[in-house]
Amino acid sequence: MVNGDGVNTQLSKAERVANLAFHLYSLCRSERIWTKLDGLSGSHVGLTLRTMDRFHNSLLCLMALGVLVSCAVISSDIRSEAEPPVAFKTLVDQADQFVGRTVILGGYILETRNKESETVIEVLQVPMRIGEEPDIKDSSEGRFLVYQKGFLDPEIYSKDRVITVAGNVIGSGDKAIGDDRIRYLKIENREIYLWPDYQKQPYPYPYPVWPYPYHWHRHPFYRHHYWYW
Repeated sequence: MVNGDGVNTQLSKAERVANLAFHLYSLCRSERIWTKLDGLSGSHVGLTLRTMDRFHNSLLCLMALGVLVSCAVISSDIRSEAEPPVAFKTLVDQADQFVGRTVILGGYILETRNKESETVIEVLQVPMRIGEEPDIKDSSEGRFLVYQKGFLDPEIYSKDRVITVAGNVIGSGDKAIGDDRIRYLKIENREIYLWPDYQKQPYPYPYPVWPYPYHWHRHPFYRHHYWYW
């Protein structure tokens, strides 16, 4: 689900395909079907088993396809309009040839700047793995800027958060970093997916499993506390 600001507020998944394939596969493996083979002759059983094996393989392929599609975080409508994967350096160096085209990029937020009527997110680009999840920082090939109309909270879109963005190319620019100048790509946001910040996820319980610094000695009538100091 994508809100009016182009921010993906719900993971877009084709779960129906994977679920259907899984249920069909489970049905084929169920005892109901296999018990029906008891009354067949040897040749018929062999033919039936070979047919079912082919059917199993097809279902496994269908399940794998469903998993790959379901893992994509950018909505299918926008993804269908996006350009095929292009080397990021090519996008930067030949940005004029891609102006107006939709590209899907991923990376790590470096800075989020709020302006009068828009928000600009500077991103360290990295290649994406299966599921459109950005890879590690060491694989970066440059930077890009994301222009979003309206306000995005910099406390949420904070430094080092991982994002996947679909946007229209609007050009390129350059900036100084130390004594060097680098070129970067500029895109206008169509959809942003902000990946969960797993490192900041709270623990389900603030204490370890063992009741440190003491343990309980179970007794049918009472409990002893053994303290370790």
